[in-house]
Amino acid sequence: MAKSLPHIIAGIRLHIKEFFLKVTGKYYKFRYCLSFPTIPDGLMAEKCIKGFKAVSVPIPDEIFEGCGVGILVNEDELEALLKEFEVRSIPVSGIFERCEDGFKEVKR
Repeated sequence: MAKSLPHIIAGIRLHIKEFFLKVTGKYYKFRYCLSFPTIPDGLMAEKCIKGFKAVSVPIPDEIFEGCGVGILVNEDELEALLKEFEVRSIPVSGIFERCEDGFKEVKR
């Protein structure tokens, strides 16, 4: 299945952002990563994180080795952000906590 051009452009943008977050060390300061069932769901979520201390990135390979959007967030903003996604009917497929070797799914 061919990817649409907007998804390819979004992927490139997210990878560039991830690169700079890693170079500056900010990538590793976030404790949680949220995943979404589809790329469009992740891109909708990305539009809702303004005002939150959260950042969008390509889904980390430890979570899913493929294309996708992840939202990095810390514990103090996690519940409020999840509530925002719920209010806007944006489905979250997983919540992952950073651990020594990447991310581990949090059961809720």
